Amino acid sequence: MKKLSTVLIFIFLSISTKVYSQATKSDPVDSQGWFSAGIDLNLPKKWKAEIEYQARTFNDFKSFNGSFYSIGVEKELASSFSLLAEYRLSKVLKGTYNRISAGFVLNKKLETVKFDLRVLYQNQVQDFDDPTKEIDRDNFVRTRLRMKKELSEKVDMIIAFEPIYQVQQGVKIDNYRIQGGLRYNFTKKSSVDVFYINRPDYGKSYKRVYHILGLSFKQEIKF
Repeated sequence: MKKLSTVLIFIFLSISTKVYSQATKSDPVDSQGWFSAGIDLNLPKKWKAEIEYQARTFNDFKSFNGSFYSIGVEKELASSFSLLAEYRLSKVLKGTYNRISAGFVLNKKLETVKFDLRVLYQNQVQDFDDPTKEIDRDNFVRTRLRMKKELSEKVDMIIAFEPIYQVQQGVKIDNYRIQGGLRYNFTKKSSVDVFYINRPDYGKSYKRVYHILGLSFKQEIKF
Protein backbone atom coordinates (compact mmCIF):
# COMPACT_ATOMS: atom_id res chain seq x y z
CA MET A 1 0.00 0.00 0.00
CA LYS A 2 2.79 2.45 0.90
CA LYS A 3 4.67 1.62 -2.32
CA LEU A 4 1.53 2.18 -4.43
CA SER A 5 0.80 5.51 -2.76
CA THR A 6 4.39 6.63 -3.31
CA VAL A 7 4.21 5.76 -7.02
CA LEU A 8 0.92 7.66 -7.48
CA ILE A 9 2.23 10.72 -5.66
CA PHE A 10 5.38 10.67 -7.82
CA ILE A 11 3.28 10.53 -11.00
CA PHE A 12 1.05 13.41 -9.89
CA LEU A 13 3.99 15.60 -8.90
CA SER A 14 5.97 14.89 -12.07
CA ILE A 15 2.99 15.84 -14.22
CA SER A 16 2.06 18.97 -12.27
CA THR A 17 5.62 20.31 -12.31
CA LYS A 18 6.02 20.09 -16.09
CA VAL A 19 5.33 23.26 -18.05
CA TYR A 20 2.91 22.78 -20.92
CA SER A 21 0.81 25.26 -22.83
CA GLN A 22 -2.71 24.66 -24.05
CA ALA A 23 -2.75 21.87 -26.64
CA THR A 24 -1.85 23.19 -30.10
CA LYS A 25 -0.35 21.74 -33.27
CA SER A 26 3.14 22.84 -32.22
CA ASP A 27 2.72 21.75 -28.57
CA PRO A 28 -0.17 19.25 -28.40
CA VAL A 29 0.10 18.52 -24.64
CA ASP A 30 -1.87 19.99 -21.75
CA SER A 31 -2.42 19.34 -18.03
CA GLN A 32 -5.98 19.60 -16.72
CA GLY A 33 -7.93 19.28 -13.49
CA TRP A 34 -11.35 17.65 -13.05
CA PHE A 35 -13.16 18.23 -9.73
CA SER A 36 -16.62 16.85 -9.02
CA ALA A 37 -19.21 16.20 -6.33
CA GLY A 38 -22.16 13.88 -6.74
CA ILE A 39 -25.10 12.26 -4.99
CA ASP A 40 -26.10 8.65 -5.69
CA LEU A 41 -29.74 7.85 -4.94
CA ASN A 42 -30.39 4.18 -4.14
CA LEU A 43 -34.07 3.81 -5.02
CA PRO A 44 -36.64 1.00 -4.57
CA LYS A 45 -37.13 -1.78 -7.13
CA LYS A 46 -33.43 -1.82 -8.10
CA TRP A 47 -33.42 1.70 -9.54
CA LYS A 48 -30.58 4.15 -9.01
CA ALA A 49 -30.15 7.82 -9.86
CA GLU A 50 -27.11 10.06 -9.87
CA ILE A 51 -26.73 13.85 -9.79
CA GLU A 52 -23.26 15.33 -10.31
CA TYR A 53 -21.53 18.67 -10.77
CA GLN A 54 -18.03 18.85 -12.25
CA ALA A 55 -15.66 21.79 -12.78
CA ARG A 56 -12.67 21.56 -15.11
CA THR A 57 -9.48 23.53 -15.61
CA PHE A 58 -7.03 23.43 -18.51
CA ASN A 59 -3.91 25.26 -19.76
CA ASP A 60 -1.80 23.66 -16.99
CA PHE A 61 -4.59 24.17 -14.42
CA LYS A 62 -4.41 27.97 -14.93
CA SER A 63 -7.66 28.48 -16.87
CA PHE A 64 -11.24 27.57 -15.92
CA ASN A 65 -12.87 25.63 -18.75
CA GLY A 66 -16.44 25.43 -17.46
CA SER A 67 -19.10 23.51 -15.55
CA PHE A 68 -20.73 20.14 -16.26
CA TYR A 69 -24.14 19.16 -14.83
CA SER A 70 -25.20 15.51 -15.08
CA ILE A 71 -28.23 13.46 -14.13
CA GLY A 72 -28.41 9.72 -14.78
CA VAL A 73 -30.51 6.66 -14.02
CA GLU A 74 -29.68 2.96 -13.75
CA LYS A 75 -32.00 -0.06 -13.67
CA GLU A 76 -30.67 -3.43 -12.53
CA LEU A 77 -32.21 -6.24 -14.58
CA ALA A 78 -30.01 -9.04 -13.19
CA SER A 79 -27.32 -9.36 -10.55
CA SER A 80 -24.62 -8.66 -13.15
CA PHE A 81 -26.48 -6.57 -15.76
CA SER A 82 -27.93 -3.05 -15.67
CA LEU A 83 -29.25 -0.50 -18.18
CA LEU A 84 -27.99 3.10 -18.06
CA ALA A 85 -29.08 6.51 -19.33
CA GLU A 86 -27.70 10.01 -18.68
CA TYR A 87 -28.16 13.64 -19.67
CA ARG A 88 -25.32 16.17 -19.30
CA LEU A 89 -25.34 19.93 -19.77
CA SER A 90 -21.91 21.50 -20.28
CA LYS A 91 -21.34 25.25 -20.05
CA VAL A 92 -17.78 25.70 -21.33
CA LEU A 93 -15.68 28.39 -23.02
CA LYS A 94 -16.53 27.27 -26.55
CA GLY A 95 -20.27 27.25 -25.92
CA THR A 96 -22.97 24.91 -24.62
CA TYR A 97 -23.01 21.11 -25.00
CA ASN A 98 -26.07 18.89 -24.57
CA ARG A 99 -25.25 15.19 -24.34
CA ILE A 100 -27.52 12.18 -24.05
CA SER A 101 -26.09 8.70 -23.31
CA ALA A 102 -27.64 5.24 -23.16
CA GLY A 103 -26.16 1.79 -22.70
CA PHE A 104 -25.48 -1.03 -20.28
CA VAL A 105 -22.97 -2.30 -17.73
CA LEU A 106 -21.86 -5.87 -16.96
CA ASN A 107 -20.37 -6.75 -13.56
CA LYS A 108 -18.15 -9.70 -12.62
CA LYS A 109 -16.13 -10.55 -9.51
CA LEU A 110 -13.08 -12.80 -9.75
CA GLU A 111 -11.77 -13.70 -6.30
CA THR A 112 -10.93 -10.32 -4.69
CA VAL A 113 -11.12 -8.19 -7.85
CA LYS A 114 -14.31 -6.59 -9.21
CA PHE A 115 -14.63 -5.92 -12.95
CA ASP A 116 -17.24 -4.00 -14.89
CA LEU A 117 -17.68 -3.39 -18.61
CA ARG A 118 -19.70 -0.29 -19.56
CA VAL A 119 -20.86 0.31 -23.14
CA LEU A 120 -22.49 3.65 -24.03
CA TYR A 121 -23.85 5.32 -27.14
CA GLN A 122 -23.70 9.12 -26.92
CA ASN A 123 -25.30 11.90 -28.94
CA GLN A 124 -23.68 15.30 -28.38
CA VAL A 125 -24.87 18.68 -29.66
CA GLN A 126 -22.61 21.73 -29.38
CA ASP A 127 -24.09 25.22 -29.66
CA PHE A 128 -21.20 27.67 -30.18
CA ASP A 129 -21.23 31.16 -28.70
CA ASP A 130 -19.92 32.37 -32.07
CA PRO A 131 -23.02 33.02 -34.24
CA THR A 132 -20.99 32.39 -37.42
CA LYS A 133 -20.46 28.75 -36.48
CA GLU A 134 -23.07 26.10 -37.14
CA ILE A 135 -24.35 23.80 -34.42
CA ASP A 136 -22.09 20.73 -34.22
CA ARG A 137 -23.59 17.26 -33.75
CA ASP A 138 -21.50 14.18 -32.94
CA ASN A 139 -22.15 10.56 -32.02
CA PHE A 140 -19.80 8.38 -29.99
CA VAL A 141 -19.51 4.79 -28.76
CA ARG A 142 -17.64 4.31 -25.47
CA THR A 143 -16.44 0.99 -24.03
CA ARG A 144 -14.91 1.17 -20.55
CA LEU A 145 -13.32 -1.79 -18.77
CA ARG A 146 -12.73 -1.05 -15.08
CA MET A 147 -11.10 -3.00 -12.26
CA LYS A 148 -11.47 -2.37 -8.52
CA LYS A 149 -9.45 -4.08 -5.79
CA GLU A 150 -9.75 -3.53 -2.06
CA LEU A 151 -6.37 -2.61 -0.56
CA SER A 152 -7.62 -2.12 3.01
CA GLU A 153 -10.86 -1.62 4.89
CA LYS A 154 -10.98 2.03 3.75
CA VAL A 155 -8.98 2.15 0.50
CA ASP A 156 -9.70 0.73 -2.98
CA MET A 157 -7.50 0.82 -6.07
CA ILE A 158 -9.28 1.54 -9.37
CA ILE A 159 -7.85 1.08 -12.88
CA ALA A 160 -9.80 1.70 -16.10
CA PHE A 161 -9.24 1.66 -19.86
CA GLU A 162 -11.74 3.28 -22.23
CA PRO A 163 -11.48 3.75 -25.99
CA ILE A 164 -13.97 6.28 -27.38
CA TYR A 165 -15.06 5.98 -31.02
CA GLN A 166 -16.68 8.64 -33.16
CA VAL A 167 -19.52 7.45 -35.41
CA GLN A 168 -19.42 9.58 -38.55
CA GLN A 169 -19.40 7.96 -41.98
CA GLY A 170 -18.06 4.87 -40.28
CA VAL A 171 -16.42 4.30 -36.91
CA LYS A 172 -13.01 5.78 -36.01
CA ILE A 173 -11.09 6.22 -32.77
CA ASP A 174 -11.50 9.68 -31.20
CA ASN A 175 -9.58 9.33 -27.92
CA TYR A 176 -8.47 6.93 -25.20
CA ARG A 177 -8.80 7.29 -21.43
CA ILE A 178 -6.35 5.33 -19.32
CA GLN A 179 -7.12 5.90 -15.64
CA GLY A 180 -5.61 4.89 -12.31
CA GLY A 181 -6.41 6.06 -8.81
CA LEU A 182 -7.40 5.43 -5.22
CA ARG A 183 -10.77 5.61 -3.48
CA TYR A 184 -10.98 6.42 0.20
CA ASN A 185 -14.25 5.34 1.86
CA PHE A 186 -15.09 7.61 4.79
CA THR A 187 -18.16 5.47 5.47
CA LYS A 188 -20.10 2.84 3.50
CA LYS A 189 -22.03 5.70 1.84
CA SER A 190 -19.45 8.44 1.30
CA SER A 191 -16.13 8.34 -0.55
CA VAL A 192 -13.55 10.43 -2.38
CA ASP A 193 -11.56 9.40 -5.47
CA VAL A 194 -8.11 10.74 -6.38
CA PHE A 195 -7.18 9.79 -9.94
CA TYR A 196 -4.97 10.41 -12.96
CA ILE A 197 -6.13 10.05 -16.58
CA ASN A 198 -3.81 9.82 -19.57
CA ARG A 199 -5.88 10.86 -22.58
CA PRO A 200 -4.41 10.68 -26.10
CA ASP A 201 -6.84 12.54 -28.38
CA TYR A 202 -7.11 11.88 -32.11
CA GLY A 203 -10.03 14.26 -32.72
CA LYS A 204 -7.88 16.66 -34.75
CA SER A 205 -5.55 16.06 -37.68
CA TYR A 206 -2.70 15.88 -35.15
CA LYS A 207 -2.45 13.82 -31.98
CA ARG A 208 -3.02 15.69 -28.70
CA VAL A 209 -2.28 14.36 -25.21
CA TYR A 210 -3.98 15.44 -21.98
CA HIS A 211 -2.73 14.69 -18.46
CA ILE A 212 -5.69 14.93 -16.09
CA LEU A 213 -5.60 15.03 -12.30
CA GLY A 214 -8.98 14.57 -10.63
CA LEU A 215 -10.79 14.64 -7.33
CA SER A 216 -14.32 13.26 -7.01
CA PHE A 217 -16.58 13.13 -3.94
CA LYS A 218 -19.64 10.85 -3.77
CA GLN A 219 -22.44 10.58 -1.22
CA GLU A 220 -25.02 7.80 -1.34
CA ILE A 221 -28.57 8.21 -0.07
CA LYS A 222 -30.80 5.15 0.31
CA PHE A 223 -34.59 5.32 0.10
